[in-house]
Amino acid sequence: MTSIGPNFHVFIVRARREPREIPTALPEWRFWVEHHPGGQQRNSRDFAGVLEFIGLYLTELELEPGRQQDS
Repeated sequence: MTSIGPNFHVFIVRARREPREIPTALPEWRFWVEHHPGGQQRNSRDFAGVLEFIGLYLTELELEPGRQQDS
């Protein structure tokens, strides 16, 4: 994969709802997030873990949550 620039990040997020072993328990969400082109991955049982992983890269870029960088 060719990088477009040093401040360009692509994240692939996969989500799957898995049944529980206990028949009366509600299904549980599982998330997988992968950073490209770096290839780092993280698994999480909640979406907050996905946001935390992505946030590591936003912190690197010195972006504040909720604020977009001007082009």
